Amino acid sequence: FALFDKSTSVISCKKTNRIVRDYIGATGKGPLVGLEKRLLKTGVVGRVDPDSLDDYFSAVDSFSQAISRAKSLSYTAGMADFDSVNNFERGNESSSGESSNLEQARKAIDEANSYLRTIVSLFSSDDS
Repeated sequence: FALFDKSTSVISCKKTNRIVRDYIGATGKGPLVGLEKRLLKTGVVGRVDPDSLDDYFSAVDSFSQAISRAKSLSYTAGMADFDSVNNFERGNESSSGESSNLEQARKAIDEANSYLRTIVSLFSSDDS
């Protein structure tokens, strides 16, 4: 039994960049913290076929650039995106999805993910 009519209540929302920044390691938390440095360690590079080293280093560099772009865009999203600095009713986001910094950060993360797949594919399968 409710003391008020719940159908008239408005759920207030705010988009946040915190989850994205934590996941990509921008805050020192998450699975991707320091991944660029770990990919360049001798033990990791040693698992790459010597004929593919140029491709490997190119993919690691591209991955690092994409993650840096995602970190920058996700930081900016917390400051500049209208939906991240203002409350809105659920389902009524005001900014267009493609132009928001958070959406651009998502695209940069997708790009980084594709480079990471390339990196993993370049590891030798033999354990010798």
